[in-house]
Amino acid sequence: MRYDLIVTGDLMFLSPVVRRDGSPLQTIWREFAGAHHVFCNLEAVFTTETSHPDKLVCMKSDPALAPEIRRAGVSVVTVANNHANDYGWPGMRQSLDALDAAAVPHVGAGPDIDAALRPVMLEAQGRTVAFLGLSSTSAGHFGAGPGQPGLAGIRIAQSYVVDTVTIDEQPGCVPFVETVALKEDVERACAAVADAKRRADLVIVGIHWGVSFGWLPLNQSELCTYEQPLGHALVDAGADAIVGHHPHILHGIEWYRKRPIFYSVGNFLFHRHSNPRGRGSYPPYISGPRIPGRAEATRHGCYVRMSWDGVPNPSRVELVPVWLDERGEPEPPARERAELSLGTVEFLSQKFGTPLRRTADGIAIAL
Repeated sequence: MRYDLIVTGDLMFLSPVVRRDGSPLQTIWREFAGAHHVFCNLEAVFTTETSHPDKLVCMKSDPALAPEIRRAGVSVVTVANNHANDYGWPGMRQSLDALDAAAVPHVGAGPDIDAALRPVMLEAQGRTVAFLGLSSTSAGHFGAGPGQPGLAGIRIAQSYVVDTVTIDEQPGCVPFVETVALKEDVERACAAVADAKRRADLVIVGIHWGVSFGWLPLNQSELCTYEQPLGHALVDAGADAIVGHHPHILHGIEWYRKRPIFYSVGNFLFHRHSNPRGRGSYPPYISGPRIPGRAEATRHGCYVRMSWDGVPNPSRVELVPVWLDERGEPEPPARERAELSLGTVEFLSQKFGTPLRRTADGIAIAL
């Protein structure tokens, strides 16, 4: 029997997405009804807390909106991201409680590291499917530990390489940034994946990684140097698909050991929000238009259909573009916008040698 899964990127709610009669405000949500499970990233906490850490962008939603996730057809969310701790552990705890009250399974955070790494196991079509959530964003500040609440984090070490010739030619240019994931965190995450694989037929990992749109200089790759090795390690440990988010734009797809790695699937629902600055004083060269979510590129999102007729290899991996309207609601894109989205994914997938083909709705890995 075929198992169908849909995965998307970021969800950020400020208002309902489903009418009182149960019909979706946007018809594209009906696509979720055709899948056995839907896995998304929840990009803001459901909280009434007002105290937040010193950070540039803090986001939250009304806890009363938590049931919208289930009503929209989402089966499970990962909360492992850089906004999970925007209002501290009290805010995160209230958000997790709101999800529990709405019967929305969640992964990626908890009162300690074991809870944060614990997968959600769902059943469908005679299969057990494990979902895990990881984050390399804010992992150092907000990562869970033994007896310590927080994210299922993977810390990243950074080094800065200065081109001593070019800085004379281009005063003010940025150094190159090289990154590597900390070995102990990678081993712990891979152990969690391997343990889930022993108990499930399929393991799906959602991971918040990379750099948000607007914060990456154009002279560097769209991927951080730690991303591909980390994605490979998770697949080697037993992951059947890696779903990346955080850049808020579409990135390429890698087909590694007959498993897809989506480096970024972009936004799916991102309601307009304010960007309260933290308590610190930020310099004037941090310009407003470069804050993630402000550029048109972030309105190119997608959802991904994946199917398994057997185990372990998928029989379908298809990316379908969406366009976020003025309110941040997903809708089918016009032809020109769809072509730009698909062309971007094709171009950024070339370096991985990923075999892609066009479909009636989007783009698929040629299996």
